[in-house]
Amino acid sequence: MQTRRVFIISLAMLASAVLGVAQTAEPTPATLHAVPPAPAEDAKQQAEMAENIKQLQELKAQNDEVLKQQQAALESLDEMQKEAEQLRIYSKRG
Repeated sequence: MQTRRVFIISLAMLASAVLGVAQTAEPTPATLHAVPPAPAEDAKQQAEMAENIKQLQELKAQNDEVLKQQQAALESLDEMQKEAEQLRIYSKRG
């Protein structure tokens, strides 16, 4: 039983060592040849990019409007809170 346990542990250590060495080995670098995009594809990509930028600018304008509305609501709530505090103060006096 003891020898079997030692054998299993030794086998596990050996497998770990082999995997560790295999992971550190450098793979051969693959050579990639860059192919320039065709002019039609480049023009199409530029048109898509311009459309995406336009959409993002529209979204930004919408977000700015929402932020303004939220800021106005927050200021209104702050004013209401101040008025409520004043009412509490006056109600304690009377």
